Amino acid sequence: MARVLVALFLGVGLSTVTAGQALAAPTGVVSEAARPPIASPLPRGTSHRTWTVADYVAAWEKQHGRPMTEEEHRNLARGCIGVTVVNLERDDVVNPPLGLSFGTFEQARAVQAALNEIIAQHPTPQQYAALVRRHPLLGKLRGVTSALPTWLDSGELTAAVFSKRFWTKQDPAWTDAQAKEFFRPNATTGQVDMSRYRYVARPGYVNFDYGWYDEGTRNWWHANHSEPDMEVYQSTVQYYSRPLLDFDAQVFTVAFARAS
Repeated sequence: MARVLVALFLGVGLSTVTAGQALAAPTGVVSEAARPPIASPLPRGTSHRTWTVADYVAAWEKQHGRPMTEEEHRNLARGCIGVTVVNLERDDVVNPPLGLSFGTFEQARAVQAALNEIIAQHPTPQQYAALVRRHPLLGKLRGVTSALPTWLDSGELTAAVFSKRFWTKQDPAWTDAQAKEFFRPNATTGQVDMSRYRYVARPGYVNFDYGWYDEGTRNWWHANHSEPDMEVYQSTVQYYSRPLLDFDAQVFTVAFARAS
């Protein structure tokens, strides 16, 4: 299924080109993570469920088989962005990386699947870069090679997906047309250039909303705001993506997370 997604996204056949004798392109899966689901999926017809922070932490710790660290508790208290940060489980991440952002969930999933095909081979950074350059999908994208945290063993990693909702007019000097154009998905790849994004809110509104895609439940995890009085939400994509005056754009982003 993952390879079909890649082919549909590109509109071309699958390549058999490989890089490195021991790294033939495998039949990939979307995620290599083997953890049990953090919770039961939302029942049909239920748009979202509200969790207390304490209940979410307890479920997260049970899923991960360890307690949250003090730093993870501090990150989680940041709100929706914190939910994504603690699930990436990377000490180097302050804000989730936005380099591999796309206009649709399907495009992000295709990239996620392609990256996990490569990571499943446990490549060195050099082998990873070579495979990316020759890949029919990944080779067309910007920032794929630099997305790999080379200080971590590739066997510890999995490509994951999160979403970000935001206001495009990041500079008040921009016209509305410029703001839309700067964050328009590439017509060929669907990739969105987030280099101009500065975490600026629409005046009088919330500056962003992050949602972590959970492979186990196929739900999205986000939050109302930071502490105090923070609540965590488990939502369908329709509820998470519902129209809000705060935002006029949404991207789906692929980033490397710790697999275990």
